[in-house]
Amino acid sequence: MDYSKDFKHVHFIGIGGIGMSAVAEVMLERGFVISGSDLNESDQVQMLRGRGATIHVPQRAENITDDIDIVVRSTAIRENNVEYQTAAAKGIPVVHRSEMLGYLMQQQKAICVAGSHGKTTTSSMIALALEKNGLDPTIVVGGVISDIGSNAKNGKGEWFVAEADESDGSFINLLPWYAVITNIEEDHLDHYKDIIEIRESFKQFLNKTNPQGRCLLCADNDESFGIASQSPVPMKTYGFHERSQYRIKNHKQVGMKNEADIYNGDRFIGHLELQVPGKHNIANATAAVVTCMDVGLTFEEVASVLKEYKGTRRRFQLQGTVNDIAVYDDYAHHPTEIAATLEAARAMHDSGRVIAIFQPHRYSRTQFLATSFAAALSQADAVYLLDVFPAGELPIEGVSSQLIVDQIDPGKHAQVVNDEYLTSGFISTLEPGDLVLVLGAGSIWKQAPLIVKALEERSAE
Repeated sequence: MDYSKDFKHVHFIGIGGIGMSAVAEVMLERGFVISGSDLNESDQVQMLRGRGATIHVPQRAENITDDIDIVVRSTAIRENNVEYQTAAAKGIPVVHRSEMLGYLMQQQKAICVAGSHGKTTTSSMIALALEKNGLDPTIVVGGVISDIGSNAKNGKGEWFVAEADESDGSFINLLPWYAVITNIEEDHLDHYKDIIEIRESFKQFLNKTNPQGRCLLCADNDESFGIASQSPVPMKTYGFHERSQYRIKNHKQVGMKNEADIYNGDRFIGHLELQVPGKHNIANATAAVVTCMDVGLTFEEVASVLKEYKGTRRRFQLQGTVNDIAVYDDYAHHPTEIAATLEAARAMHDSGRVIAIFQPHRYSRTQFLATSFAAALSQADAVYLLDVFPAGELPIEGVSSQLIVDQIDPGKHAQVVNDEYLTSGFISTLEPGDLVLVLGAGSIWKQAPLIVKALEERSAE
């Protein structure tokens, strides 16, 4: 993308997506003329319309008008898309969302949080700490921050906080001043060949860091720690591992109270308390603390905000409690994330069953990670799987949710079910004291409120 070229009217193909809508929202606030299209109406579409964007549903060739200066697309939008083709025929530049995000970063110092897991929560924590301490950052993250009510905001301060998406390799288009890497794992094998290729992409991301900037890496993860020596800028590490510069000690969780002590070497830095469960969230919070201290806040200023942090939408989000049956919704869609979420659920819920409902995301991920999914889900007392959410992929022969079920601990109840069963037969299996976790990245988020509603209706009978 030519950052030197002036443009005013920007059109987004697929503007309703969480990442696309965030960039569009910031550009609206900066005075750009924004139009866009999507296949369906959504809350994000309606929000952007309310703020002045012109949005068409569905996508058509005539939506690409001659006054459009540049078109933005996500990886999900292919070259055969009718609007993509029309823009190309008209000679209108088409750029990836990450390129436009990189363009927006030029005016501020960007804190870019990358990693296979934890990047949404970590970037949200950083953004909230800066916001609550009056630094007025620009924010573009992958989930709605409950305390802000959005995943995007145009700030007038020095800092720009962004989630850096590695799924398609596009995060190398970003311009970090401060790079954070939470972990590196084998995932997104529809795009990457193997862990070696994934590792190389993270190295490229790290190498994009401003020469005057810094980076922070998690020492608990061998892959992220393994590239520490190749950092082109001053580097720090954090985690539970003894090799961490900023080390987490004395972690404990009682109910929803999640706490730990943070040390810099042998020097006690402070005590962290969170309202969101899990060791992984203590690690995310520690990354946020170190980052914010590096940009000028004190430990106390950050910790006081994180103590009140209510989470990010679809990150262990309570949907409702009916007759002592609690239903939570979580975005976890990788075995490591599922294992961490179930561990957190066990820690806060030491009596009663933990029941997992999971929708695998993509046939390729299911094929490569079926055994790992089964091992992670075996931590639950009972497991129910929906069919694979394809996310645009074609089916792979022999790959289905049953592939995971067949490898789950035979001592655990596990079966493949449909949507209708979750609000009928499934409800009858629940009893007081149960904790239900709805997990996945596809359409499964719709099921959690429906389960709560079905429980309420049963209770009213």
